[in-house]
Amino acid sequence: LARLDRAAPNYGRHSFNDFNTFYFQAASSTSGGSSGSPVLNRQGHVVALNAAGKVGTAASFYLPLDRIKRAVDLLKEGKQITRGTLQATFEYKPFNELARLGLGPETEAMVRKRNTDEVGMLVTKSLVPGGPVSDEQLQPGDILVKINGKLITRFPELEGLLDDAAGQSVELELIRGGEVLKVEAQVHDTTQLYSPS
Repeated sequence: LARLDRAAPNYGRHSFNDFNTFYFQAASSTSGGSSGSPVLNRQGHVVALNAAGKVGTAASFYLPLDRIKRAVDLLKEGKQITRGTLQATFEYKPFNELARLGLGPETEAMVRKRNTDEVGMLVTKSLVPGGPVSDEQLQPGDILVKINGKLITRFPELEGLLDDAAGQSVELELIRGGEVLKVEAQVHDTTQLYSPS
């Protein structure tokens, strides 16, 4: 695998495009019809599902198993699968770009102390108009630092925490223009948002 933190591929304006997740990327030249196939590591363990290939190149994209494993585990336990959302999209940005958005050296040092390999954090990209989170609570360019006091720097952490908090409110700690803010936000369950009435 060439990358473990690739942004979700863009399938076009009139297609479903994933968000708030990392994809794996490799030069494996997967072909049409192999979507959903398991991707194995050297030990023979499934680590991802084949999602897409880029036409005219050898680039292939794979969906990590974080959420899939969570769903399977919940099914085995006879529990409902919840999918939490703030109805906002986030993007992963490197520390040099975060500094321009107001990230201070203390916060960067805190993140690097937890994980010396970390090179960035999540930033709000967009909000669904009329969604549960207002512009006062969350704005494009806000750096996500913590949710309910837990440091969140990568999509698997964000997804897991929001999925577990579906139907509840959470406290977001953000950096906006160099200022630290704490706001309460409601996490919606996507299975309830789109259920037929």
